[in-house]
Amino acid sequence: MNYYYDLILNWSEDTAFYFYEWNDTDSLELIKKIPIFKVKHKTFLDLIQNKVKIDEDTMLLIKDKTILGTQSLVTKIEYASLFTDGKNVIAIEFNKEGESAFYSNLLIDDELNVLEICYNLKEYTCFYEILAKKDNNHLLRQEKEAKDLITLEIKNLYQTKNYLKLKYLYYEYQKEQLDDVSLIYKHFLEDLKGPLTQNILKLYYIIKLSYHNV
Repeated sequence: MNYYYDLILNWSEDTAFYFYEWNDTDSLELIKKIPIFKVKHKTFLDLIQNKVKIDEDTMLLIKDKTILGTQSLVTKIEYASLFTDGKNVIAIEFNKEGESAFYSNLLIDDELNVLEICYNLKEYTCFYEILAKKDNNHLLRQEKEAKDLITLEIKNLYQTKNYLKLKYLYYEYQKEQLDDVSLIYKHFLEDLKGPLTQNILKLYYIIKLSYHNV
């Protein structure tokens, strides 16, 4: 069994956030020790793109092998491991049934160190069952948060008939006066389906500031 020592993980369901998307409010965990498996590229893709259930042999290998960096007592994650295909690395935590439940990317230094350590490792054959395709939304975390906030605000203003603020936001967004609130609402929702533009990002900050100033 091979291990990596002293790294920080940021567990989340479904989506492993890139290190540059980590927030100050995230509950980061210091890991003192965690198993590593080098697997085939196809296996790696299956692990990150799907909800999977790993075999009992792998479960037994990793059981209680991940140790948290607490000062007062030894705390363990029952089933967790790093997986790499030699080019990428992912941390996955499994539930008691062997189903993938939480994911984390690594900080860049840790990822480079793991890849260097695993260069000469023998590939491990991990048997698993694909349970379901994950909703792999490739939007950056901040982009998703910005679009979600704007969508919520626009829908709320429209439903509560706060047309004055809706028109104000549209003017700030497009620098265009438009009185038809139904058309404003439609334009907003259509644009939010597209890429994150500077105008949409500006709208996000305007909405956030409008609540900070209340």
